[in-house]
Formats: sequence, C-alpha cells, structure tokens
Amino acid sequence: MKRILLLTILSAIALATRAQIRFGIKAGYNHTSVKMETGYYQQGLSYSSVNGIHAGVVMDAAIGEYFSLQPALLYSSRGFNADGYVPGPADGPLDAHIKTRYHYVDLPLNFLFKYPLGAGKLFAGVGPVVSYGIKGRVNGTYVNYTAPEEKVIFLDKQRDYDAAIKHKQYLRPFNAAAGFTLGYELHAGVIISGSYHLGLTDVEPHPWLSQKSRIWGVSVGYLFGGEIN
Repeated sequence: MKRILLLTILSAIALATRAQIRFGIKAGYNHTSVKMETGYYQQGLSYSSVNGIHAGVVMDAAIGEYFSLQPALLYSSRGFNADGYVPGPADGPLDAHIKTRYHYVDLPLNFLFKYPLGAGKLFAGVGPVVSYGIKGRVNGTYVNYTAPEEKVIFLDKQRDYDAAIKHKQYLRPFNAAAGFTLGYELHAGVIISGSYHLGLTDVEPHPWLSQKSRIWGVSVGYLFGGEIN
C-alpha cells in the first residue's frame, strides 16, 4: 500500500511539472461514520454518523484540455457516536452513549476528467487520500454516570493499564482511503463539488477491533489565476 501511494505521488509530481498550475482554497461539510468490528465489550453498541468540516488549500494542474491533477491539503474533523449497552456489574448491562471525535490532516490526490459544459466544466475524478491524525477525544455517559474524557493518542500502540488509568486511547496515525469526487468548475474559478472517501486501512492497533472511516463531503472552493482554458 505504501509503495503504491509513493509511486502515485511521484507520478503526480512528474505530471504537474509540465502542467498549467493554479492554486486556491476550499472548505466544506463532512458527514462521517465508521465501519466497526468490535470485541465483547462493544457488541451491544450501534454506531451512527456525525457532522464535521474540512478546509484548506488546493492546487489544480491542467494536463491537456480534458484532464487535471488536483491535490489538496486539508484540515478535517470527523468521528462517530455509539449508543447501546455495555457489560456492567452484577446487576446487568449499562446503557451507554459515547461520542468520539477526531481531527486529521488530509492529503487527497484527485485525477480529474473535465468536460466543457455551459458556463464552465463538469468534472469527475478518483485518487488516493492519505490522512494523519493529530488529536481526538472520547466522551462517555453511562446511565447517570459521566466518565472522564479520554484523550486519543495517535500512536500505533495497544492500550495498556497505564493508558487506561490516565484516560487515554491509542489509534494508528496514518489512514489511507480511496477518494471519489464529482463537481462543477465555473470559468471564473469557483468550484462546487461532492466527495466520498472509502477508508481502506484499519486504524485500530488492537487485534480484536477494526475501525475504517467513511466520509461524505460537500465543498466550495476558488482557484486563483484567471479563467480556465
């Protein structure tokens, strides 16, 4: 996986050196969830999506009339909610509501096909997305008890007793996904687009857990440098 991503990035750089390049900004909305495989403690939980945002800079490197390479560097907030029952003391399971929130830096690298239509160009594209976790938190409420907030540490290390008493969790920092995008670019440089990131890597370091991201997004952006060809 790492070799494929590296070759993809190097190929993209080689193409960009011969392209017409513009830079811009973009921001938008995330609708995020997870594909979760759990251990005994989490089996009674159901998982739901949450809202987030993304924002950052984008580059568009036109390669001929119809193709473009469009990487971006974005801050992204994501997470999920979990509701249900977890094992409790002798009197039975506990009703739980758990909020998990993450903050990432994303590097999507989209290969676009652009087709002239009306006042601009319709585009569609695919490409890899590499993400790096920077911080996170977990807040849990059980019946009438609110647990201390847990800090998410992005480190490829299984949770141990020391982490538990200090209210910490560990997650692998790197996350790779397949990205898909569809949108429209006006001649003036305004971009409106939608995207979907299908998480491919498991960010859980624990052998009995698995967590992969699922992210829908809507963005508005602007490319500086004049009209498109």
